[in-house]
Amino acid sequence: MLTLIAEASATFVGFSLVIGLLQPDQPNAGVRLNSMRGVAELAIIAGAGAFLALVLDAFGLSSETVWRFASATLGTGWAVAHFFASHRFRKAGTRMTRSPTLLVVVLLAYSGILLLAWNTIAPGASSGARYSAALVFALSASAFLFVRATFEHPGKPAA
Repeated sequence: MLTLIAEASATFVGFSLVIGLLQPDQPNAGVRLNSMRGVAELAIIAGAGAFLALVLDAFGLSSETVWRFASATLGTGWAVAHFFASHRFRKAGTRMTRSPTLLVVVLLAYSGILLLAWNTIAPGASSGARYSAALVFALSASAFLFVRATFEHPGKPAA
């Protein structure tokens, strides 16, 4: 499962770079580039989290140690990245930041960070599943933001 998440993450990073750099002369190019940066950040979080757990497991650590350390590291990194991304989006002041549909990305991010916090504080038999779910939430938020930014047109009102 973790290798699949890492592969999907790499795909999102690549697509976000291509889409973010297309049509630099369009009126919404700055908004699109900012959104694609968010897509890449979320995908990198998911990919790095998948690789982190795989690397820690390769050292032969106990599963509790792997999930606790990986969750603490990834959760902290994700929370910091989310703080700076939220600040960047608010500073941009685009129609997209006022869109209620963007709440999906925020809810997925908070849910993933909370699952990682749960693993850090109280790891258990389902720690691996919670960790994987957090990574899927990061990928889902990345996918949602990708679709939203790709198909948002400057002449259309935000939904």
